[in-house]
Amino acid sequence: MRYPSQTLEPEELDQQLPREPAYLRDTGLDAAFVIELTLKALYYSARPTAGDLADTLALSLPVMQEALALLTRDGLCEIVAGEGQGSASYRYRLSSRGLERSGTAFERNAYVGQAPVPLKDYVAQVKVQSMGGSGFTAAVVREALSQLVLSDSTRDRVGRAIFSGRPTLIYGPSGNGKTTIAHLLGQALVGYIAVPYALEVYGHIVRLFDPSKHELADYAEKGRDVRTRRHDRRWAIARRPAALAGGELTRQGLELVLDERSKVYEAPLQMKANGGILIIDDFGRQQIPAVELLNRWIVALEGGVDHLSLHTGQTIEVPFDVIPFFSTNLPPEALADEAFLRRIRYKVEIPDPTPEEFRAIFARVCEEKGIAFQDEAVDYLFAQWYKPYERQLRGCHPRDLVEAIVDSARYSESGQPVVTPRSLDEVCHTYFLTD
Repeated sequence: MRYPSQTLEPEELDQQLPREPAYLRDTGLDAAFVIELTLKALYYSARPTAGDLADTLALSLPVMQEALALLTRDGLCEIVAGEGQGSASYRYRLSSRGLERSGTAFERNAYVGQAPVPLKDYVAQVKVQSMGGSGFTAAVVREALSQLVLSDSTRDRVGRAIFSGRPTLIYGPSGNGKTTIAHLLGQALVGYIAVPYALEVYGHIVRLFDPSKHELADYAEKGRDVRTRRHDRRWAIARRPAALAGGELTRQGLELVLDERSKVYEAPLQMKANGGILIIDDFGRQQIPAVELLNRWIVALEGGVDHLSLHTGQTIEVPFDVIPFFSTNLPPEALADEAFLRRIRYKVEIPDPTPEEFRAIFARVCEEKGIAFQDEAVDYLFAQWYKPYERQLRGCHPRDLVEAIVDSARYSESGQPVVTPRSLDEVCHTYFLTD
């Protein structure tokens, strides 16, 4: 399968975006819906021009002028003198009747911003820019995980899993880099997608674009200007998302959430992650049981479609176009039974480092910190702090211990930190729990 926008540059993706609507009917929205949105924008504006309102609502100037003509005809707004000549300089304000009508519009919802996109247009666009996993070639995964010391077999197992685009669970003891692996793979995502700022669903508005999840394409860095392109400005061009949720994830975060004050819905996490990776860190420690979380997505994981409910009782189908990536330090069999775990196609263990890998990690950390690496110091560490206590090696230990040595040197103002048996004894006493 070819995933059309997996490696597209922003300007190439522009060619796949819906064109800017030339007429009100081309927006896919009911005229009354656009009228109410314009009334609310007028309420918050100080005698704007049609161009000002077009920018606020991310609509074309012809569409805005058409909406304003309807408002003027119905006596809901008035034209006031402009600074220049021609209709482009006209300024508008609400009439008394328009003020009354805007109050009714605000009772319906308080949304003012980029005009929403119809749900059906969003579903069609997600299919065009389907995620898949084809961007995660062996070379990409190798580069993404190059800063970690992993065995070739472990790295290749992770790579095959993410390449498949299917649900993946990485598990193993805490401190061996599972969360880091998930983050690095998220950063390795290539390509751009189109994300609507908001959706219109049965007359309701759902906010979808989230600055904390969607990074806008940077046109400025290459001397490009998105405004010169005539694509529908209701869509943002953003990098493929890598949405992360940890122990704070709740049942509510998986559903449409209605703000009772604004009467505007917020899209759930998995919907914001469409076109990218959905990382569930510390799986099994959420405020929602692991089995319930998997059960919530049982249809979505197999069919690529999620079902969401509005407060009116209406149910909608939305795409589930994500690579679900679960990370846990709990035994997989403690999370769910075999029938549930079967739906997570790939299960990859991230084991404790071998002594050789531990030594390589220690040397790499020392190099990063500008400290001389001493093989003998690691031998001493094994002999004094691991073997007597039958303590397991962890991938995070070298980093934590070296950073503690650096902190100790700074605190005592002893100068350059040095990894020696004495400095290791000092930091190990405050790092490890011992009898």
